[in-house]
Amino acid sequence: PVDAMAMLGMGGAAPAPPPAAPGSFPPFQAWNKNGLQIEFACTKDASNPSVTAIEASFTSAQPTPLTGFNFQVAVPKYMKLQMSPASSSTVPPSNSGKVTQTFKVANSMHGQKPVLLRIKIDYSAGGQAVSEQGQVDNFPPGI
Repeated sequence: PVDAMAMLGMGGAAPAPPPAAPGSFPPFQAWNKNGLQIEFACTKDASNPSVTAIEASFTSAQPTPLTGFNFQVAVPKYMKLQMSPASSSTVPPSNSGKVTQTFKVANSMHGQKPVLLRIKIDYSAGGQAVSEQGQVDNFPPGI
């Protein structure tokens, strides 16, 4: 076991450390509807615990690709939001791949009010336009 502990500090290009690492949290399911699944992986800014970076991963179990995919986030007034563009506007079919999008939220009431997101998702599936809205409030403790 001592050798394994020593190895944890080495290997610069190794995969991300286990979820127990300071500042990172285990990924969780933020959305699951009509075959579209969204998973959030959160990390904290070490210098500012009120800032959370979130990587959203989008996968689809539908047999056809989700095209024109657009994911939007809104936050309460006590929070700030900074979005980056999605890696693609097409989510591959049958869980054959994923689209990712990162965004940061700053919670001015960190420790007093939780991170809370309203999300809007638009896409076309098999020629049919779909628009979904919802709320994500199941963030792990400490976010």
